[in-house]
Amino acid sequence: MSIDEAFEAVARGNAEALKVLYEQFRYIVYSLAFSILKDKQAAEDVLQDTFVRVYEHAGACRPGTNPKAWIVSIARNLAYDAYRRGKKTTVRDDTDCHGTPESSIVQRLELTEALLRLGDMERQIVVMHLLAGLKHREIGEVLGIPAGTVRWKYRKSLSRLAGWIGGDDRETGTASLPAQR
Repeated sequence: MSIDEAFEAVARGNAEALKVLYEQFRYIVYSLAFSILKDKQAAEDVLQDTFVRVYEHAGACRPGTNPKAWIVSIARNLAYDAYRRGKKTTVRDDTDCHGTPESSIVQRLELTEALLRLGDMERQIVVMHLLAGLKHREIGEVLGIPAGTVRWKYRKSLSRLAGWIGGDDRETGTASLPAQR
């Protein structure tokens, strides 16, 4: 079942189709929520609330709605609602490290730390593009900014991340950019 077919089935009240959407988007939704809230439990709450909303409101979507962008928008709005309600806490690392090679853990922590150093909008743009696979135009629609601004902020953020992860602590980061889609 394709994403569009699953979305249409959810709009008709099919709970089995919601599982398809959940499996496809859970990591994306969680990552976006975590990038805003910086709290594992709050991000998990947003993940669950997002799919409850998807199930409740899919039938109200206009024909031709991009399911991915719609789900990401719901997650983003719920994460900001949680943030405003004061659910934002300090960053915790509750990662279960059992059985994971130490170098992999260190790399994940470096990446997480670097992402958290970005501004909120820049972090969201990187997460939405790299994890959610949204196009710059779609991200612009979600954030309410022009696609050109999204592209600029994305390139600038990748450059900064590359600098920080590569050991270059300059705010502008001059390391080469990873391949872009």
